[in-house]
Amino acid sequence: MPAFARRSLLFVPLLAAPSVRAATWSAIPPFREWIGRTALLRGEGGAARLLLRGDGSGLMAVRLFFFCRALPVLAWQIEGDGLAVRYRRVSALDSNRVIAGEAQILPQEAQVVWIESTRRTAAFEGFAGPELAGHCE
Repeated sequence: MPAFARRSLLFVPLLAAPSVRAATWSAIPPFREWIGRTALLRGEGGAARLLLRGDGSGLMAVRLFFFCRALPVLAWQIEGDGLAVRYRRVSALDSNRVIAGEAQILPQEAQVVWIESTRRTAAFEGFAGPELAGHCE
């Protein structure tokens, strides 16, 4: 057997193993671990970023048509199990309007569900530093 073929057999088990990225982000951490970090989310409508600050405020960046809007989160409260958070944020279309919403982590589906006027799902893609919260991409 040539030396190259023998060496390549050593890597076959690695090809069958799950990818490092899939293993790292398949489990979504509870919302308590989101505090002070920018959560990167990808949904049907595009990318969103969410920062929950320790003082009960925050920032949500969403893409609205061709523009990126950084929206203040006025207040948030994590439910007892850490898998749900209720929040109030400024509307993307009218800054005088306040939107009440709720987000839930669905561990089995590895998704986050956002419920405001409609129900949407998003994939959790990890965290970034708080300085990136106001940017869409």
